[in-house]
Amino acid sequence: MTFSAIHRRSFLSGIAAFLVLVTVGLADDPAPARDARRFEINFLTSMIDHHFGGVELAKLCVSRAIHPELQKLCGDVSTAQMAEIAKMQGWLQSWYGITHEPALDGKTQRQIDVLSSMSGAAFEETFLAALIGHHIEAINMSVACLNEAYHAEMLNMCAMMLGSQGDEIATMRIWLIQWYGITDPDRASHDE
Repeated sequence: MTFSAIHRRSFLSGIAAFLVLVTVGLADDPAPARDARRFEINFLTSMIDHHFGGVELAKLCVSRAIHPELQKLCGDVSTAQMAEIAKMQGWLQSWYGITHEPALDGKTQRQIDVLSSMSGAAFEETFLAALIGHHIEAINMSVACLNEAYHAEMLNMCAMMLGSQGDEIATMRIWLIQWYGITDPDRASHDE
């Protein structure tokens, strides 16, 4: 290797290291545009609360579902969404200096109240319909995120949520059809 090739490689390595440091530094900065900042703060606080509702629904499911594959899905949903809550709380604090503790919205609390009084097939039918609707809301929020978020980490998480929650919706709809002959999840909801 020639002296100039060594210098060129060192120079390029130095530039790459500088770019990584600059990118890492920028990752902790808020979005530069006011609308993007407002969107990210609103999205993160809303999705933290939304995921918290999903976790609470999933916890109820783990103890009440009669199909082991549904119990497993609920455990997986709880684990994944708790990890995403922690990640989003970290971003909210790091980028915007905001601490947000999750809270249940009224709709999810009513669903939990109704589901808490159910068991067996009625529980599973109502739960599956509720979680499908819950996931559809998260997908809609994630599409907005892909259109309006600034931070690459958020964009990546929203893209991943679209895929994982879309797959879970398909699985739950298949179970409603196979286990209960229900093709329309709205028909399975016993809470309204």
